Amino acid sequence: MKPEYFIDSSVWIPYFREGKSAYGELIDELVEDNRIHINGVVIAELLIGARSPAEIDRLSSALAGLKLVPSGRASFESAGRNGYELRKKGVSVPLTDVIIATDCIEHGLVLIESDKHYAVIAANLPLKRHA
Repeated sequence: MKPEYFIDSSVWIPYFREGKSAYGELIDELVEDNRIHINGVVIAELLIGARSPAEIDRLSSALAGLKLVPSGRASFESAGRNGYELRKKGVSVPLTDVIIATDCIEHGLVLIESDKHYAVIAANLPLKRHA
């Protein structure tokens, strides 16, 4: 069985803005294979950064076909527990990154990112990152 992936905003932004990115070919392949997941945090981050209503529509359309990681009370409690464990170890990272990392851990997803916080999270939690 092929792995399933989660793509962080730090990778989506150059992919959508520049048309090319370090992960462009991989993303195209994963989209074609329907192996990309996303959550509400990343959707919101991408839409907040839109430069126009047309870009919001384009982003919404592009993201609509991706698998949505379900979130509810249990998801946020798990993220809170992970954030607590990180804080106990002296690790301070943004809540959004803790939520994304927790979603990946809980759903067995490999995270594709270019954000320094995830290396720190992965050193303390069982987060799988794309090499």
